[in-house]
Amino acid sequence: MTISAQCNLQKLAFATTLAVTIVLSQGRAIGQVKHGSPIELAKADVSIAVRQDMANEVRIVGSLTPIRRYTLTSRVSSTIIDLPVQIGDVVNAGDLLVRFERGALESAVTGRKAEADALSAQTELAEAVLERNTRLGERGAASEATRLAALADVLDLRAQLRSKQAEVSDAKRSLSHAEVRAEFGGVIAARSVEEGQTVPLNTQLMTIVELNRLEVDAGVPTSRIPLIRLKQSVELTVEGFPGRTFSGEVSPTADTGSRAVRVFIAVDNEEGLLRGGMFTSGDLRVDDKKDVIALPAASIRHDADGFFVLRVEAGLLQRRPVGLGRSWSDRDLVQVSGVSEGDVIVTAPLPNLVANTPVIIEDI
Repeated sequence: MTISAQCNLQKLAFATTLAVTIVLSQGRAIGQVKHGSPIELAKADVSIAVRQDMANEVRIVGSLTPIRRYTLTSRVSSTIIDLPVQIGDVVNAGDLLVRFERGALESAVTGRKAEADALSAQTELAEAVLERNTRLGERGAASEATRLAALADVLDLRAQLRSKQAEVSDAKRSLSHAEVRAEFGGVIAARSVEEGQTVPLNTQLMTIVELNRLEVDAGVPTSRIPLIRLKQSVELTVEGFPGRTFSGEVSPTADTGSRAVRVFIAVDNEEGLLRGGMFTSGDLRVDDKKDVIALPAASIRHDADGFFVLRVEAGLLQRRPVGLGRSWSDRDLVQVSGVSEGDVIVTAPLPNLVANTPVIIEDI
C-alpha cells in the first residue's frame, strides 16, 4: 500500500471516529433531557446577567483642518513698504499685516476733492443764474427758454458733482486700504508677496487660519447616521499627544452622490496645541444606553408564546419571558427586560434544552 493511500485511510478513520463521538454526545444529551437526569453545562454555556452601559462605536479617522480660513487680497494697486509677518506667525485681531505706499493714494484723494470743490462752485453759480432768470421771467424780462437752459445747466452740474463726490469716497476708501490688518486672531498659513513688491488690484497677499477651533472630516455609513445626534460629544486622540484626549462635537452633513455621510467634528483648541494637518482618531459612541441588561443573541429563544430565555435556578431550567430592546450588533448583544441582575442565563446555542430540566454547571 502506498503512503498516499495510508494517509487517506487515516483521515477517513479520524473523520468516522469524530462523527461517532458527536452523535454519541448528542445522544447522551438528548437522553438526559428525556429521562430527567441532570445535564452538565460548562461555565462557558451560561452568563450572569449584569447591568451595564452599552453603546456601539463608529471609528472616526481624519486630519485636523481649520474651520475658519481667510485669504487676504490687495484692494489697491500700490507698492508694499512694510510686511511684518512671516508664515507661521501668530497674529491677533487688529495686528498690522501689510502696509502699502500711500503717496499716490493720498494724491488721488486730493485731486478728486479739488475737482469736486470746483464742480460745487460751478453748481452754486449755475443755481444763482437760474434763480435770476426765474425772477426775470416772472417780470417778463427773460424768456422761458432762457430759464430752461439755466435749469439744464444746474441739473447737469449737480449730476457731475454727485459723480465726483463718489470718486472722492472711492479714493478715501482706497487710502484706508493702504494698511491691511487682521480681522481675527490666527496663524499666517501662506504668504505670496514680498516687501517692496508692486502689486495690482486683487492680488492674493496671504492666508490666515484660525486655530481656536479645528475640525475633522470623516465618512460614516448612512445606516449609522440616524443614530448620530447633533452636538454629540466625542473624545479624540491626536498624533503627537500620547495619553491625552481632546473633546469635540459632531455635526453631520449629507455628501451628495455618496452612500456615506460626512461628519464634521469641531474640536476646541483654546490652548493652541493643535495644528492643521495633524492626524486624529476616535470612537463615536452611538446607540448609547445606560444601566441596561444585555444578553448574547444566542440566549434569546422563541416559541409560540413569544421570546424567552432559560434561567438556571435551584438546579432547574426555568422559562423566563423577555422583552427585546435595542441590539448592539458589534458586540452580538441584545437588550432584554424580564431578567434580573444576577440571574444565570443559558447563553450557549443548545436547542435541545427545555424548561424544568435539571442541570449541573461546572464551577458555579
